[in-house]
Amino acid sequence: MTQSRVPRTLYRQLLSWCRQYKDVPFDGVPPLTLSPPEVNARALLRLRSMRAFLDANNINDSSRHAKWRHPVHFALYNTDVSVDVNNMIVFPSVKNADELRDVTRSANINTLSDIDDSDDNTGQEFESPSDAVKEQISLALDTMKSCNQLASSELDSRRNRRQSSIEIRQKELDDADATHVKYHVGQVVSQKKKGWRGVIVGWTVEEKKFPDTKRLTSLTTKQYSIPEQNSSDQVHNNEKPKVKYTILVDINDATLLESSKIVSLEPEDELVLVEPCLQRIHNNLINQYFLGFEVDHFVPNETLGYVYPMDRYSANSRSDTTVHNTAAAENSAEFDQSCLSIIQGIEKISKELVLSFEQSTKEHAPKNNFIEPLLTELSTQTQSYDNASTSSVYSSVSALYSYHMKVNYLLWSRKRHLEHKPKIKFSLGQVVRHKLYDYRGVVVAWDAKSKVDVRNWDGLQNIEDPQNQPFYHIIPDENDCIRAFGGPRSFRYVCQDNLEVCEVSSKLAVDSLNPQEWRWDGLKGVYTPSDEMRFFYGEEPLSDELLIQQILQNQQDTLSNNLLLVREGSSDYFTLDDLFRVLHADTLAHANCIQDMLKEIWKESRNRALREDLDRGITYLVEGSTEKALSTFNRITEADLSYGEAWNKKATAHYLAGHMQESLAAAQKALEIDPNNFLALAGIGLVEMDSSSSMRKAIDAFKQCLSLNPWSMVSARLSACLRKLDRCEDD
Repeated sequence: MTQSRVPRTLYRQLLSWCRQYKDVPFDGVPPLTLSPPEVNARALLRLRSMRAFLDANNINDSSRHAKWRHPVHFALYNTDVSVDVNNMIVFPSVKNADELRDVTRSANINTLSDIDDSDDNTGQEFESPSDAVKEQISLALDTMKSCNQLASSELDSRRNRRQSSIEIRQKELDDADATHVKYHVGQVVSQKKKGWRGVIVGWTVEEKKFPDTKRLTSLTTKQYSIPEQNSSDQVHNNEKPKVKYTILVDINDATLLESSKIVSLEPEDELVLVEPCLQRIHNNLINQYFLGFEVDHFVPNETLGYVYPMDRYSANSRSDTTVHNTAAAENSAEFDQSCLSIIQGIEKISKELVLSFEQSTKEHAPKNNFIEPLLTELSTQTQSYDNASTSSVYSSVSALYSYHMKVNYLLWSRKRHLEHKPKIKFSLGQVVRHKLYDYRGVVVAWDAKSKVDVRNWDGLQNIEDPQNQPFYHIIPDENDCIRAFGGPRSFRYVCQDNLEVCEVSSKLAVDSLNPQEWRWDGLKGVYTPSDEMRFFYGEEPLSDELLIQQILQNQQDTLSNNLLLVREGSSDYFTLDDLFRVLHADTLAHANCIQDMLKEIWKESRNRALREDLDRGITYLVEGSTEKALSTFNRITEADLSYGEAWNKKATAHYLAGHMQESLAAAQKALEIDPNNFLALAGIGLVEMDSSSSMRKAIDAFKQCLSLNPWSMVSARLSACLRKLDRCEDD
């Protein structure tokens, strides 16, 4: 075989492999990148023939979604194909062998050799191997190797398991005495003895194995006949094979039960279905197996549905009457209307923010403008959609929430850092040296006091009260770290008393430092941080610092006013009812998005000083200063009795301090102000559960919380309460 036939043969092998596995879905094959076609005479002729073929067969851009596709059509017209910054052609993630076949053919189109997938190819052959042919052979061999590894590690097993599951489910239909698999992938069950909940991601039928009967001969025994089995052995041999299920365990249940298990293999007789309010499972692996939650089960993705095609909730088994919506499916029209109202409302809010920015900068535009790009991104992400799809409403809410948090965080952090600035010796971007270990580094952030427990750290034993000293985030010089520690270090957290200024005339070896955010100033021997970082930490004044602060304050006021209107029910855009309706989401990520937005709405106040005090109290809670937090929340509730979230945070502080009755009273006050405050309901449930005053009251509170926020983490607490109540009733 001449060298030119090698890539052709490998190409055919790849296409043959794709045909063999065309029905088996892949898992997470990353996007593929190809070099663009080289334009020469041969390539132009090839492209012309492609164009002629497309025209002759009436294949154009409008028909690109047709069921039948030619590889040329895929290469030229597929809308998912993009071009990266290096002008490389990027194909989307490959999900099955058919898509891999399209990419393989497209890669062939990009080559200069006359290789095609027809059986009568008589293209030109090379007398000697060229560099291009060598590269083709190398790439083809690597691809073939990867495909074979994929087949042996995943696809063959997946196909075999599919065949096995079909045979078992078919036997159930044909033979009433056959092994019956009671549960289906996607169902939520509970382990009877251990109590945790989980969702089924697979099942197997374990055939009963018996040891082979030894052949009796005169060399082993004088007994030449095999005795008949006794009745107990016959019963034992007639036992049906056992069914075992692979289950993703709810991580909150596992935590309460002090278990680290997130996946478990359990026999069928140890499982039972759970109550509807307990069916939403929290597990980081769920997105790998399911598309989302639907009514009373999780919907298997393409791969899981392929392995278990006859299970009740797989795509092939779902009837046309199955509801394909979220838990709000009964009111799908209301759900869709809420989606539309929220999307359009957030778009209008973003336009108000743009108008506020334009009015603030009408006379003078800031030179150090890091706000406009954030606002532009918000406007782009919240543009109106043609239909109110589930994904688009959560994207819009997430965009508004992120912008709201960014604006608040910039203003809040700047104020906090300015308060502590007098005791800070070193500035951002300054080069410092560690007094003990003698390595240099760049200051990229600082904390007024340590965020972690450093009392037992080496190098701090001679420093008085290091826990309350300022600490700096340092990016160290890599060469200095190799000398000092024997290897590179990406980050150091250093006490102020262990640092000193270090004058340098050249850059340090700090490759992890982003040059766009930290520009080297050779004259001053420092790294200049971005304008946003300087504003955030209250560094040396920017040329238009007051204007930037005013812009951010106006943005904050616009956001706060709109969120308050939503809470008060006087917004023309959308309502709290709309948000609660879409809170019944199909995934935990979507639910968290709405939950976070609701929390921010509850935090808002017409009194900006009280709103800032609330943030201060929350900071105290996070830092573990419970008494300071209580004092702050007491002051807020005395100033404004109707500030529901202040009462709720006060309840949290009392709970952490062990004041159960005070916590219960504060949570009930928050619930009185807003009966839909699921955070207050969760707090009431926790108090009732921990104080053991009334388990039924805890159960009622948790159930009310889950009726409002079905993805709430209190489902684990409710499950524990129900188990405890069952045990008490049994006793």
